[in-house]
Amino acid sequence: MEKSFEESARQRRNYIAQARAAFGSQEQSPNNSETASAEPAESTSTLGIRLVIALLLFICFVYCDQEHITFQGIGVQEIVKQVTWNPLPTEKLEELFGDISITGGPKSSNPQ
Repeated sequence: MEKSFEESARQRRNYIAQARAAFGSQEQSPNNSETASAEPAESTSTLGIRLVIALLLFICFVYCDQEHITFQGIGVQEIVKQVTWNPLPTEKLEELFGDISITGGPKSSNPQ
């Protein structure tokens, strides 16, 4: 007893509709395009908030630099030093591993 393609497709659609209804995401169903287009999509962007926070932090940084303000003994120069600090000193790594050459390919066991 073999099901027809249309019957199995209908059963799959019914199963998907039941699953969406169980999880409460029936509004996102492609069959409900009328309800999806009638309601505006509510996507919020935090770019403006992040931009304002970054601007306020920069203004505070410049103000602390002009007025020579420190916080718990940390001044602006310490902050600049930490920002420009290189956690992976590539120069020292090149010194240590500079003479090591890595060749690609298999080694030949035939000395000629």
